[in-house]
Amino acid sequence: MSELQAMRDVLTVDEVAEYLRVSRATVCRWCVQGRLPAFKIGKGWRVQRSDLEGYIRGGREREVEVG
Repeated sequence: MSELQAMRDVLTVDEVAEYLRVSRATVCRWCVQGRLPAFKIGKGWRVQRSDLEGYIRGGREREVEVG
């Protein structure tokens, strides 16, 4: 994987919020709570694209179990 591709695979809170159509505050809260796997660079949270995809899949699996 190239360095450029690796950079594209790391998302900012704003990118995650836009993708999920939730507020920036919601994404930050999920990061702090550990609900969404994330790491900090400086003061800002970052999310690996693969972790976000896993989070989304996990949510779908929970919906199926509950439904």
